[in-house]
Amino acid sequence: MWWASARIGVLAILVAGAACVRRPVSHSYRLMAKVLVPPGVEGPDLSRRTFLAAIPPGDGRCPPDGGIELQPAGKKLRVMVDRSALLGVREAGWLAAWSIRGEARGCITAGRGEELAELILESVPMDSAAAARLMNAGFLSGYADLGQWSRLEVHGPLLLEGAALDASLLNAARVGQLRRVAPLEYSGDVDADLAPSVIGFETAWYGLERNTGRAGYHFAALSAERNIQGAVERSAAPAVNYLHFPPQAAFFRLIYKTEANDVLAFVIAGATREDLDRRTKVAASDSAECGKSGGMCLELARRVGVNPFLAVRVNGRDINVRLPASVAAAIREAGVENPDTILPQLRVMKPFHGEPTPVRFDASSREILNLQLSGGEQLSWSQGK
Repeated sequence: MWWASARIGVLAILVAGAACVRRPVSHSYRLMAKVLVPPGVEGPDLSRRTFLAAIPPGDGRCPPDGGIELQPAGKKLRVMVDRSALLGVREAGWLAAWSIRGEARGCITAGRGEELAELILESVPMDSAAAARLMNAGFLSGYADLGQWSRLEVHGPLLLEGAALDASLLNAARVGQLRRVAPLEYSGDVDADLAPSVIGFETAWYGLERNTGRAGYHFAALSAERNIQGAVERSAAPAVNYLHFPPQAAFFRLIYKTEANDVLAFVIAGATREDLDRRTKVAASDSAECGKSGGMCLELARRVGVNPFLAVRVNGRDINVRLPASVAAAIREAGVENPDTILPQLRVMKPFHGEPTPVRFDASSREILNLQLSGGEQLSWSQGK
């Protein structure tokens, strides 16, 4: 009878509705027991995920590795991720290195490996510390991969105009001659033979901007502050550009290396991410090779200090946070000494497929404060009066 068919149809709709209630799809990140669950994923226990990446497949093929398998799917890539296997990889920076190998083998389109690695991290539930470990060798290990959200703070002396050492400093900065660097922090100390020529010090900030029409980035000076005999002046660009690279440079890495009880700092460039990886290994094994790179490897002078930061937005302002960066560190950098006090008002947005996406969390727990930042996050809270 017609009423029986109608009844069956209604029951089917109710069952489907109940299924939807049991398996809600969230459009937000959720922080659950230290695990960041991405949008579109039901909960923190998901073990496997298959998705299509809008990245054209290359001509080559790569074997499954680290719980990741790639298959061509028309003009896209079908990506299968085994979360347990991926998290079982303990090598720091493994996922970034995997994407470099994929580009070299041709299974990932040249210049798209970093994008694919980020999509993989956004596809499965993961502790933010584990995600940071998979993508970066780690600043505490002496490496800092530089990208869209990186900021470099560079400290250096200002010399009297016409001073003999001024020309040598400029030339060395441009051609990448071998020079020593102060470890991490610039103390303001100078060599005795340099002191008479020093009139002050400069702090310059650099960022990286995406190249137009090709993969990779280029350095851009953001600002500079000069202290000359106690008088402070600000400028849009530094007096000396220590980060001058050839046009083919597109990918960058900062490394620190201990040698002869001193610390050397290098900013290394590569035309491709594979080229960057190769040049990094060469410079790390033999510092003298840096000066033979044709400007693709710069060793900063001993009197020049460089520190890596991460750019995030806090209450509508750009804030640079020291590595390794966390939500708590960003809040403190914005001037709040005790981040716990703003937890009830805190709002966190994190990029997902390039778009700012809310992060839901328990405001009664400090868990969100330990969330590691990867760049581009937006934090806000009611500041009151």
